[in-house]
Amino acid sequence: MVEIQTLEPKQLAARMGISPKRLRSILRAEYPRETKVKGKKWAIPTTLAKEVEQSYKEKKVAREAAKKAQIKKELAGEV
Repeated sequence: MVEIQTLEPKQLAARMGISPKRLRSILRAEYPRETKVKGKKWAIPTTLAKEVEQSYKEKKVAREAAKKAQIKKELAGEV
């Protein structure tokens, strides 16, 4: 039997540089758990952890680019 490696929210959150509370919020919104495991301790499979990290990085880059574009518009007087 193959054992699936998992992470706790605090471990993954530390790797991502965010709070465990923020991570759980992301997980609930984008990767909802089955009803039978809700209310139980989180165990995030490493495969899902990689997907969550990649998605978060991509969204963070997009948010930062949008902020920079908005600042440039404001400085150029286009707002």
